[in-house]
Amino acid sequence: MVGHITYMSDASMTEKFGRMRKRDAQPFKFTADFEVEGYLNYRGSSFVKRFDANSYLYITKAMDNYDASDGRPLQIALEEVNAKVMVIAFESDWLYPPYQSGEIVKACKLCGIEATYCRINSSYGHDAFLLEVDEETHLIGHFLAKLDRDSEAKADYDRQ
Repeated sequence: MVGHITYMSDASMTEKFGRMRKRDAQPFKFTADFEVEGYLNYRGSSFVKRFDANSYLYITKAMDNYDASDGRPLQIALEEVNAKVMVIAFESDWLYPPYQSGEIVKACKLCGIEATYCRINSSYGHDAFLLEVDEETHLIGHFLAKLDRDSEAKADYDRQ
């Protein structure tokens, strides 16, 4: 339930639930009085039935401990990268906020890495990557097409 709140934005939670009370609310009893509580109880219960809690703990621990820079400053870690980079951020993502994506792009550029930064205006929070598929498809397709054109142009130049 806590994870689900983290993945949605404040705006999407407000839009979806606000302060709406459940029809069968029983004030001053420890039951779900608000629609958001009923929703979170349902989502939490269905998640527990289909996902092993220990797996979730291990995945969370792995994510918390993963450090692509291996303790080095980001710019130094990125000096080893020999690729063009695309970073996509979502405006309302609390889990991976856009400012962190901006730091990655800045470090890439300081290392001379060609980096493309796309910030998608979405109110879906971290779940936006699951819901803004059309926008992501368009941006990634454009990025890959440019890579292909650049590669063909380089091959033509090399043949001359």
